[in-house]
Amino acid sequence: MKHGPQTQFGRPVEACPTPTLAATDDSGMIDKWGVLRALTDCADIHDLSHRTLGVLKALMTFLPSRLISPEAGSAIVFPSNRTLGDRLNGMPESTLRRHLARLVELGAITRHDSPNRKRYARRGRFAVSFGLDLSPLARLATILDGQAQIARQRREDLQSLRATVSALRHTVLENEGQGALTEATRQELRRKPCEARLTDLATRLKARIATFDANEMSANDSQNERHIQYVKKIYSDSEEVAINQQTEAPVETPGAENNTEIKLHTVLQSCQAFQEFYPEPVRSWNDLISVADRIAPMIAIDGPVWQQAGQVMGYRKAAVVVLYILENLATIQNPGGYLRRMTQNGRAGGVDIAPLLAAIQRKSIIVS
Repeated sequence: MKHGPQTQFGRPVEACPTPTLAATDDSGMIDKWGVLRALTDCADIHDLSHRTLGVLKALMTFLPSRLISPEAGSAIVFPSNRTLGDRLNGMPESTLRRHLARLVELGAITRHDSPNRKRYARRGRFAVSFGLDLSPLARLATILDGQAQIARQRREDLQSLRATVSALRHTVLENEGQGALTEATRQELRRKPCEARLTDLATRLKARIATFDANEMSANDSQNERHIQYVKKIYSDSEEVAINQQTEAPVETPGAENNTEIKLHTVLQSCQAFQEFYPEPVRSWNDLISVADRIAPMIAIDGPVWQQAGQVMGYRKAAVVVLYILENLATIQNPGGYLRRMTQNGRAGGVDIAPLLAAIQRKSIIVS
């Protein structure tokens, strides 16, 4: 047996067609649900709330036919305010009047009032109806369809721009960590998207990324030999809040990473506690920095604190400080606070890690 395509609820696709604004026959009649969908898509253009659209939808349910004719007076519905309010789950009459007035002001419906302003219909030879006419929607269908397409395209463009800004922000975070620009971008991405603000942020982020590329191109071979390139981790927004007061420009520490006084073999001889967790051999500073990066959260050092320490004092020294804290974890009650204090010292006048290594060596001699 051949089965036709079905929706996720098992109904055949032919049984649930998508509403459109195209004319359904030669008379130019319009599908009422299609025009409602178009008006919903362009609601922001006309400053329509979802409750006003809900009132219009309720009015459409009183029209027996699915098709609306553009002929004036051909689609009159005549529910009382009480009946209409009941269909809207008990909407107050004063609120209902306000939404009906907004629909009349927009031109989506027109009033055909009786002498006593009641809504009713008379059948027979001289049939007459008094109420709310939905036929203007059929006459506005082409305009609403065009506006709906523009609104949908605008939303797609904003989503693409939002994704671009998010990707640029992550690139900046990878290169310099959290700063004022990335924090402002994070806050903007949490709000309702604004094309002007997102475009401005994209321009600023691209300019910042261009400076990274320029710095890489200007580095000579001798600098590359000494430079330890370390890609910093991208932490979640909740972790980034802790350092959202940093300045927009990255902290420059030209000599921190290239301190020739730091000997890797000396550090490895002094700091050996980390080998209980990561016994694989450490052959370079990159390996040691990677180990410290993994150990930091294990000893209650937040990611932003470790990242900031690396930016200020250099990742080599920051790694050594983390390993020193691990060696003295029994006596250092607040590892994160200790690392923050060392970072403050680094801003004030630099950090000398030689005393730390000497203290570890003395401790190992005493223990032995």
